Amino acid sequence: MRNIVGLLAIALSATSLMGQQLPKPKTTLQQDLDTMMVWFAGEFDNFLQVWLEKRDSVKPELIHEHIHSIFAPVEVPAFGKNVFYVKQYMDGDPKKIYRQRLYHFSIDAAEKAIRLDIYSFPVDSLYYDAHLQPEKLRSLTPNQLINTPGCAVFWKRNGDHFIGYMKPKACHFVSKRTGKRIYITDSLKLTPQEIWIRDEAEDEDGNYVFGHKAKIPHKLKRVKYYTGWMVVQNPLQQNQYFTMRNLRLHNQGDKVRFVTEKGEPTKYWLELSEVVYGKDLNVLKLAIYEDGKPEAIAYTWGTPDAKRLGLNMRTLQAGVTLENYK
Repeated sequence: MRNIVGLLAIALSATSLMGQQLPKPKTTLQQDLDTMMVWFAGEFDNFLQVWLEKRDSVKPELIHEHIHSIFAPVEVPAFGKNVFYVKQYMDGDPKKIYRQRLYHFSIDAAEKAIRLDIYSFPVDSLYYDAHLQPEKLRSLTPNQLINTPGCAVFWKRNGDHFIGYMKPKACHFVSKRTGKRIYITDSLKLTPQEIWIRDEAEDEDGNYVFGHKAKIPHKLKRVKYYTGWMVVQNPLQQNQYFTMRNLRLHNQGDKVRFVTEKGEPTKYWLELSEVVYGKDLNVLKLAIYEDGKPEAIAYTWGTPDAKRLGLNMRTLQAGVTLENYK
């Protein structure tokens, strides 16, 4: 009888535990690094953040810059594993590059964190879009690049995201313009679909140098690429249409001008963007714009995870399909 009672107690205890959420086992730094390398690779853009701020009439001085970040894994043997080419540009224009770097991630056992060392190029123009021409990077060594001591970023996993930070007052330089020492700090957050970046700087007297004045990070979303096409009717011959194929746009506000088969630019643009209708309805919007008109002259929309979108105005037609979708 005692055995039966004991077995019953064990069974009831096991049933009770099954109803509880058991803590997840802790991951090792190597496991965290492996996960982070997957999450970090890709392209990110804060178009939606800027779009919402403008829609909601945020004060101009508090509207974030529109930035696009490319984090491309590359092979540079002298650095070892976990190396990325980084390109960041403004206003959706790949030519408006404001930062270009080489990133190297490693495990820092003393800090119990993942360490990011940041290297800049002595001549930026020699390495533009080096992720598309990796041979430019392959023979580089750390001694050929610029690394500022104290400016490493440390990352630690916190549940479903990683937090990045710099050590206080560790990253600094002397301004050539003012002669004062400038202190830089970085605060970051990384998830599988977003990276938040808050860069700030102040001088030795605590005066503002750069950074968002409300201390709100740039919130960049991972972009997804679509292939597309567009058709425009010839205004002089209604039975003739110009077709533009093999377009490539990402879903965070990417915009492409329609050009005829002869290379002649037209007044029409195709844009793909994730926007919000009302308070919280996120949609994927495919729109056609015309030079001189701030509002779209035609658009259609679907869910943010839509695989295909298309619109037909007879004289203007367009369609996009998620890359690698069959």
